[in-house]
Amino acid sequence: MRIPGRRAGDTPVRSAARSVALRSALVTALLVAASGCGASEYTYVKNSKVRTYFKVPAEWKRIDQPALEAVLSDADPDSATAELNRRLSWSIAYDAGDPPDPSHLYGWGSDEPFAYALVRELTDEQHATVSLNLMRNAFLPVTEEARTAAAERGALLTGFELLRDDTLKPGDGLRGVRVAYNYQVPPLPVLQTFDVTAYASDEGRLYVLVLRCSARCYKERKGEFDSIAESFTVRIRP
Repeated sequence: MRIPGRRAGDTPVRSAARSVALRSALVTALLVAASGCGASEYTYVKNSKVRTYFKVPAEWKRIDQPALEAVLSDADPDSATAELNRRLSWSIAYDAGDPPDPSHLYGWGSDEPFAYALVRELTDEQHATVSLNLMRNAFLPVTEEARTAAAERGALLTGFELLRDDTLKPGDGLRGVRVAYNYQVPPLPVLQTFDVTAYASDEGRLYVLVLRCSARCYKERKGEFDSIAESFTVRIRP
């Protein structure tokens, strides 16, 4: 009589070995499936030294650091000024565009979202003058005074619209703002939205997170931008 589950010619040893192999394959398949299901939707970005954290969608790609610094500063990368900037600040950027490019921070060549974070050590003089308005103007001019001054210097930004202006009070030696606004950034024909969260600490640091997308993109993906902005966390103490 043939035993159910045993092939013709099987010995008990062979049958047992085959059963173990099948169970092992099943466990492996389950582990692979669990691993795939548990993959994070986000990349969690952190700098433990300055205790700053935020998240971006996992598919966004990190920008090459020297390329980012070249876009943000006119200083020669080998100059003392550039070295001082690197010593006093930490920055990082992620781009949803393909291929990722630091110029996408301003919307040049991409309609996809971009995230840029900066932590800057302030001099004693800068620390003494940090205000909520300074934080509002941390990336582009927002207050009327700052926009007037920028225009007098020849800045070609137009189409300013203030979308939100919230004062943040997380406590623990921090104060901050979150502002969102539209600008026409030359030579782009498409209106851009910038969502900026900025904090200043009693320790003398400035923390900034800039999110950028076209105005249409920002409206369509506002929930995503809110989730990223709300994840921006600064801890003064370990």
